[in-house]
Amino acid sequence: QFHYERMNEAFNLIKTGASLVAINKSRYFKRDDGLAIGTGAFVSALEFSCDVKSHVVGKPEPAFFHLALKGMLDDLRAEETLMVGDDVRDDVIGAQKAGLQGALVKTGKYQDGDEKRYGEKPNFVFENLEEMAAMVVEQYKN
Repeated sequence: QFHYERMNEAFNLIKTGASLVAINKSRYFKRDDGLAIGTGAFVSALEFSCDVKSHVVGKPEPAFFHLALKGMLDDLRAEETLMVGDDVRDDVIGAQKAGLQGALVKTGKYQDGDEKRYGEKPNFVFENLEEMAAMVVEQYKN
């Protein structure tokens, strides 16, 4: 159960030498009842309060994407791999910074204009997964 005392417990552990390791620093995620605050708010609060920098081991860190590629085919190259996601910052731009191609789908937690929010643009923007799949299939035909 998450509550203030759990955050304070984490705060005290970090202040006495523990490392702050985060799975990600997501801004928000989509639940059945709408959008919900993501882990990033809590990680940032601990970073600020403890005057430390977290070790992020998930998206959008390049090491996350490289590790995922390493676990796939031996000859899979980043620049030939398409990462598809509904989070332009963590999924798409994160993948592009790691050398992959990035595709944003306007589904899930996508918000109008996300593709223009961070300066970097996705390599591809699709209305949905079906549109993305049609493009991939068409590319392999040629």
